[in-house]
Amino acid sequence: MGARPRRRNSEVLAELLELEGARVLDLGCGDGALLRWLLRRGADAYGLDSQLSVLRRATEAVGSGRCIRGRAEALPFDDGCFDAAIFFNSLHHLPEGAMTRALEEARRGLRDGGRLAVVEPLAEGGYFEVMRPLEDETTVRAAARRAVREVAGEGFRPVGETEYETLVPVPSADALLARLAAADPRRAVRLRSVRSEIERLFAAHRCRDAEGRPALEQPMRIDLLRRD
Repeated sequence: MGARPRRRNSEVLAELLELEGARVLDLGCGDGALLRWLLRRGADAYGLDSQLSVLRRATEAVGSGRCIRGRAEALPFDDGCFDAAIFFNSLHHLPEGAMTRALEEARRGLRDGGRLAVVEPLAEGGYFEVMRPLEDETTVRAAARRAVREVAGEGFRPVGETEYETLVPVPSADALLARLAAADPRRAVRLRSVRSEIERLFAAHRCRDAEGRPALEQPMRIDLLRRD
């Protein structure tokens, strides 16, 4: 495969999904960064996450009524009530046995013709390598890919797939370590033991984005599926 184009996640999503006026579900919305972007694009957007702490931050950012606590494999929504749904960096965080079920639930929540975008990082690139001493996600990322393949053709029609490279702004190794700890407090003990290795890898893989900011490369893949 040739060199992947360098693109922003948001610009790829904007090309693949019609967002203006669409009812969109962000599955695994975290602190609401994507949810805020969807709302700015004119979508009637809602976020789902199982973690109360991040949902509180998301609600502070977008207001009440748009952030729902729940699990992707058991959506608290009626059938066919969304025009589009997005797993953004979230499918591989589910237990492997729940991934296919979560994709099937996303299908249930979509109207006929609705689209599902599954955005997943590939198990390669600078960001992946720097993270690897803490969590090697090779296996779970492969499991997420298998789950997408499993549901394609089973109520979903594959529309397209896109691979590209994005840059993740990371000011410093300390900032990355703080981000990793905030995402999951259970990492604290493990982070202390691998801190020096993460610092070494950060220095080795660090690059600069178009604005000259320190960043790490992360290859991405988007699978776009249409509900039959």
